Amino acid sequence: QVNKALRDLADGANPEKDDIEHLEKSMCEFTAALIDPLKADADTRNTFQSCFDDVVDKAIDTKQKKFISHPVVYNLLNSRWYQSYFHVRKESWRTPQRWRYFFLNLWTVFDIVFFPFLFVIFFVVHLIKQALRRKRETEICFVLTLGKDSSKEEFDLIKRTINYIVREYGCHFAKYCVVLHEDHKMIGNINFKERCSTEAELRARIDALQLPSSTSSLCEDLMATRSAFTNQTHRKEARKAVVLFLNDSLRMVNANIERLPPLKEIKDMQVNIFPVGIGEYAKLSELNKMATKDGTARHFGEYESHETLGTAVIQGNMGSVTGFIIDMFYFLTGIEGKNIYEKYKDYFTTPYFVFFRDTLSYLILLVLHFAICLSPSAIAFSRLEWAISVFFLGRVLMEVDQFISTEKAGMKERMLWRRKRDGSSYQVCSHEGQQETNEAEEDNILLKNLSNYFSDRWNVLDFIILVFYLITFILRIITWRNSTDVSENSLLAVSEYFYGFIAMFLTLRAFGQVIERVRGMGAIQIALFFVIWDVMAIFWQFLAMILAFSLAMTKIYVAEKAYTLGKDSAKDLACSDSGLICWWNMATHLGWSLLGLADLDRLNSVDDSSVSLIHVLYSFFLIMAVILLVNMMIALLSNTYQQVQDNSLQEWSFKRAITVRTYSTYHPIPVPFNLLSVPLIVLWHLCWRDTPASLKGGRRVALNKVVKKLERMYFEKYGYEFPLTEGKKIDHLVQENEGGRKLANQIVRQVFRPRGNKEEKLASGHRAWYDSPGIAVDGCLLTYVGPDVCDICKSGNRKNIHSAKFKSPFAPETPRFEVLIQETGERRIVALGAVHESYDCHKMPGWYSGTVGYHIDDGKIFETGFHELGREVEGAMAYRGDLIACEVVFSRVPEGKVSVLFSLNGREVARSSVEYTEGNKLFPFVSLGFEGITVLTKVCSKEGGGSGEGNGLEIESINGLMCHRDRDRFSRVTNEDIQEEIGDLRRDFQNQLTEQRRMLSEMRNLVLRLKEVKDKDEQEEDTKKLAVDLS
Repeated sequence: QVNKALRDLADGANPEKDDIEHLEKSMCEFTAALIDPLKADADTRNTFQSCFDDVVDKAIDTKQKKFISHPVVYNLLNSRWYQSYFHVRKESWRTPQRWRYFFLNLWTVFDIVFFPFLFVIFFVVHLIKQALRRKRETEICFVLTLGKDSSKEEFDLIKRTINYIVREYGCHFAKYCVVLHEDHKMIGNINFKERCSTEAELRARIDALQLPSSTSSLCEDLMATRSAFTNQTHRKEARKAVVLFLNDSLRMVNANIERLPPLKEIKDMQVNIFPVGIGEYAKLSELNKMATKDGTARHFGEYESHETLGTAVIQGNMGSVTGFIIDMFYFLTGIEGKNIYEKYKDYFTTPYFVFFRDTLSYLILLVLHFAICLSPSAIAFSRLEWAISVFFLGRVLMEVDQFISTEKAGMKERMLWRRKRDGSSYQVCSHEGQQETNEAEEDNILLKNLSNYFSDRWNVLDFIILVFYLITFILRIITWRNSTDVSENSLLAVSEYFYGFIAMFLTLRAFGQVIERVRGMGAIQIALFFVIWDVMAIFWQFLAMILAFSLAMTKIYVAEKAYTLGKDSAKDLACSDSGLICWWNMATHLGWSLLGLADLDRLNSVDDSSVSLIHVLYSFFLIMAVILLVNMMIALLSNTYQQVQDNSLQEWSFKRAITVRTYSTYHPIPVPFNLLSVPLIVLWHLCWRDTPASLKGGRRVALNKVVKKLERMYFEKYGYEFPLTEGKKIDHLVQENEGGRKLANQIVRQVFRPRGNKEEKLASGHRAWYDSPGIAVDGCLLTYVGPDVCDICKSGNRKNIHSAKFKSPFAPETPRFEVLIQETGERRIVALGAVHESYDCHKMPGWYSGTVGYHIDDGKIFETGFHELGREVEGAMAYRGDLIACEVVFSRVPEGKVSVLFSLNGREVARSSVEYTEGNKLFPFVSLGFEGITVLTKVCSKEGGGSGEGNGLEIESINGLMCHRDRDRFSRVTNEDIQEEIGDLRRDFQNQLTEQRRMLSEMRNLVLRLKEVKDKDEQEEDTKKLAVDLS
């Protein structure tokens, strides 16, 4: 409903159309993602299938095309269409079942004639078998294994089902046993040894069974079942069966399918086991493992009728057999299996074969019209016309029955809604208000039924054909009563014309629906219908163009007629008739010109100036209409066709779903035999009351439980958000990368701290640095804040460069200064180096003599002799996540100089030297020059965990995540707590990296698909250009 409301808003003149369409697509993605778990969960899918009819009807009404094309819904629609033939049609041609299915399709051609006789014969056989069933020796044991929280509705359904089976078999030749435990005590009062004298007494005992208050044990129940068959008197010819009712999973009834010895012993006694699951907790996958070869497991909701359960137990699994002809070669799948009448009825009511017979009926009607189109006209009704009348009478009855079926379903839905309303706490204010509400409900249901009926385009075509035939029939009755001669009989001629139109529409109807069933040709036909609607839009443009130019050209001819009045040349005028006729001739001429049937001679007249003006107008008309509008129409049609092809699966699946819904409720007996069957069925329904509304209400309750389960699984996977569309995946990837960056920064900040004894003695935080205006200090984290917080910049010239100087100078014990680049902002203006104590904090290291600096933005070393431009170093530019270091080597102090080594990620990039004396010591210095730059800094001791010359910490940037490179040195850290912490952090890194790799892979696939689409579009454009050039 929400999706349909959004689509209606988008179709209207809404300024937020793009946002609404985006939201509507997100809703489509949500509904498709919601049922994704059903692909792997067979038990939940089985429950969903029992409620599938209501779901797919609602999906068709709201045009949920993406939902209908989902693989789960697609397969369930196929199952609904083919029913018991769903699997056999896909088998190999080398198997006999596939050939039997092929011959069954051929048999349908003959079955359209022979089915009345076959039904009568098979029904007599059915009655005989029912009578023989009650005289056959049968032993049936009903096992009731119930969970702790079993409901009274489930228990009553089981008792009613047992009563139904007892009524079918009687009690004279059949023996029954009921296994039911409470607190490990048998409370079932029916066994094989005690036979009831009457069927009423046996039913009374079944009705007297009480719902146990404790959980049953399946193993205990099966042991009691084994004993029941072992201890009774052996009857060799008796058919033995166990009907096992479960309403919970095996785990909840203290059972394991692999550890049930009594189950194997019962099977060895030639006893067929028929497990029946009831309720939402029973699992069909577990029940199938307990069924014997000749048995069939079934699962039902507690809302089902006892007749449905009893019939399934007796006849077997209707979803696994393979049909009327094919079933005769298979073993029984129930206690009795299906007799030939029941198999034939399943075949006859399968929607696929109903469609097959209906199409044959249309073909026969088309052949009759083909014959009448070749026959001469006559006043009296011919035999062909009487046969056609019988067919159309049956067709009218078929359409009325189809509409009544939807009306009946709507009334049941309204009855269910009223029951819910009456059971709620809300009360109707007055009788008048209630009457108005009921009238509004009836109007809404009528509109809904009309919408459902006309949602199938073939119903629309049927309606048009019936209207045409009604007109034809009335005309034929008039000519038959009032006419005596065929000659100059206009009414007779019109009626014959209508026969030709009906034959044309019947051809489209008969072949069009068959073509639509094939996916490839069906998509083309669907595109054709969409194209027709687009042609209608261009058609009005053509009409406007013809009207405009025809009026102008007509006026010229009318003026010319007045101008030449009385002259001898007036008789040669191009348009000498009245103005209206002249306009009509000119409009028709322009219309034929659109189709290339132009004739300039018809425009020639007496006055040369008028002819010249007419020719100019005609040229403009051809340019605007033939060239511009025709090419616009071609472009529009190409665009529409491409859109349909891009969504061909959705469009075809939606039309197919409409066909499946139509023929699932279609009257199975073809036209014209329905003239007898439909009245009989209507009379039967008037005499027989049913309560399907309660079943529908129960299915809705079960569907709500399935939806709640699917919602829970959806929220676990996607949270409270829509699934990612193709466009949002890139945004999500960017968001994940940003989250990864933040996580990496936090991890690196925890790891990147002084670890050695010397470093721990150094000051940290603000105490470790000289006053650093423009830079915020937080532990070892330095952040660029700019000139707005710098007192010096506020009072004078604003500087972008701001630096921080460490208070402790380089010393032989602490010779190394490391900087880890966390964020670089838009520009990577970062530098580190060694300077004197009085160096200006608004300068970068290396700009003045006596200092040296490494600038990462251009990868240069600034030192003596290279203060202005710097010395270029290959491969020295650093980026976010890189670790740069400056290390002073004190080996040449006696010479008055020290060596300064710069490294990038543990790799030496440059060496320099600077003057050094005890009175002019060198201090660690870092400069930042743009907003958004953050770095981590630390001073390392000679024995500590430095990063230079093989003794450092390497950190590499991989998609914004850092990892340690120098694992040899890092592995020698002796602090066990630090190693454990780093291990946890490394696992977090790995999880984050795996997620980002997945997102990158999806983005790569998306880019490849976009590239393929772009290449395809370019190729099509090149092909069109080439075709234009060739033409």
